[in-house]
Amino acid sequence: MGYKLSTYAVPYIMGEIKKFLRDDGIIKVSRNIKELGIKVRVDSINEEIFENGKEEKIAQLSNKIDEQSKIVERLSLENVISKLNARDKKIIKLRYFNCKTQTEVAKVLGISQVQVSRIERKILDNIKEEMCV
Repeated sequence: MGYKLSTYAVPYIMGEIKKFLRDDGIIKVSRNIKELGIKVRVDSINEEIFENGKEEKIAQLSNKIDEQSKIVERLSLENVISKLNARDKKIIKLRYFNCKTQTEVAKVLGISQVQVSRIERKILDNIKEEMCV
């Protein structure tokens, strides 16, 4: 159709990384405990809001939860990326922050697209391992 693979792959990969960070964070917790925690959190939020008659707090509490999870994800990712060597940092920066294709990254680094693909896969695997530990 004339579109580059990166048009679809970059958002998909970023989504997968975010999903991993959100769902499989640093500490492994079983699904049952996560669901129970969500239920308790929702129940306690509802009690606080409706017992005190402050419906406007729903939006405030929701925003605080979203902001906190984004901050934790960002800090965790920045920490892992800071541990990468210079070449790997450059590849990740070009691919995911500057939205460059593997071919464009290869031209900048003076290597082949296949090498960029292999290096990127190894970097992402390492990031995944670091985030799980």
